[in-house]
Amino acid sequence: MSEDEFLSPQDEQNQIRHSIERYEEMIRNKDAYFFDVDAFLNIIDFYIEKNDPVKALQVVDYAQSQHPGSVEFLLREAQLLAMVDRYQEALRILNQAEMLTPLDPDLYMIRGSIYSQLQKFEQAVENFNKAIPLADELDILYLNLAYVYESWGDYDKAIEYLSLSLEENPDNEIGLYEIAFCFEFTDRLNDSIEFYKKFIDRQPYSFAAWYNLGNVLNKLNRNEEALDAYDYCLVIKDDFSSAYFNKGNTYANMQRYADAIECYKKTFEYEAPDALTYYNIGECYEQLEDLHKARDYYKRATKLNPALPEAWLGIGITLQGEERWFEATHYIRKAIELNDENPEAWFALGDAEYHLNNFLQAESAYKKVMDLEPENHDIWLEYSHLLLADNRADEAIEMIEHGLVFHQNDADFLFRLCAYLYSSGKIREAYNTLENALGQNIDKCSAMFEYCPAMENDQHVLHLVDTYKNNL
Repeated sequence: MSEDEFLSPQDEQNQIRHSIERYEEMIRNKDAYFFDVDAFLNIIDFYIEKNDPVKALQVVDYAQSQHPGSVEFLLREAQLLAMVDRYQEALRILNQAEMLTPLDPDLYMIRGSIYSQLQKFEQAVENFNKAIPLADELDILYLNLAYVYESWGDYDKAIEYLSLSLEENPDNEIGLYEIAFCFEFTDRLNDSIEFYKKFIDRQPYSFAAWYNLGNVLNKLNRNEEALDAYDYCLVIKDDFSSAYFNKGNTYANMQRYADAIECYKKTFEYEAPDALTYYNIGECYEQLEDLHKARDYYKRATKLNPALPEAWLGIGITLQGEERWFEATHYIRKAIELNDENPEAWFALGDAEYHLNNFLQAESAYKKVMDLEPENHDIWLEYSHLLLADNRADEAIEMIEHGLVFHQNDADFLFRLCAYLYSSGKIREAYNTLENALGQNIDKCSAMFEYCPAMENDQHVLHLVDTYKNNL
């Protein structure tokens, strides 16, 4: 047993640091010092960790001149050549190494990784499988096989190997998060719940497993169960800010906005505030109709991330809520500058311009919403109302009729069409449409009177409404 095996971790780190400093001194002085194999390997790993493969290759070259028979340096050289995309050279060196040490698992793992990068997945799997009976750290090997199958598009096989990896090393958090991704990508959410429950039976103190279980339950709107999972996670790791954040999302989904705000703010105890958390807090205050606080948090979000369009839009919407239409347009347009494909922003801009009597600008914005989201229910109603307000009744009627193509027999559309037809003097058509509308949903007929108050004085209209009510 060598002396090095008795070194404390601190002494070992000091020895590694000394080797690195001595090597760099040698380079500066253009001298030649001797290093043993372990010292060279530590220096190479130091440059790999610094993501400097060129310097690491220089160390390998010097190391091979002092230790020409060492297979370790051949393997490191192949690994480094792959890092700089010199794959064919790396494979040739691995072939040399295989003749010297055919039972080294690292050889097959490096070769497997190279073939995976070259998208030669069959050869990658073949080499990783060769390493299985030779390797000590099977969890890493199975994890690499899972990555190959993910790249190959076989997520079910990836899940199989991730499960094996986690059996070998249940503390491998990377594996837990990777299997969560694979289950979600393949829409196997119920399978993932079953997996996590079995995993937790064996590892009840795995905060990452509880956290991932909470995330899946949240996606399935099983909110109470999700909250329980996050709570177990936080009992185990009470400084896990992501769990507080996602617990906040769950509360928001349940419309428990005050509880959501509390969870979002709790994250600030463990990590610096970020723009998304501020934005989510702003949304909660908006839902609580506290527009001032909502706007404050939206503004905080824009200061941390000026490129977050949702936050600029949030400011605009809170101003609209206070009927500060002109100010609102400034912030909404800023949101659109950052993302001109968001129909919600264009819709908000159209509403603001409408209230400012800028009908031309409002119509332009509404048209953009229709281009982006023709299935949007409300845009047809709002756009048609704009046309009516602009004394373009025939176009308003045409707009609603067009909207019915996307929303067949929709009561909102039919009652609105009744109002427009009646206002335009097309009484008989209005009556016929009214009968259809009442048959769809009589509870929505009050909207018709809002857009055409004269109908409330029409005895035939009232008779039709009463007849349908009595027949319910």
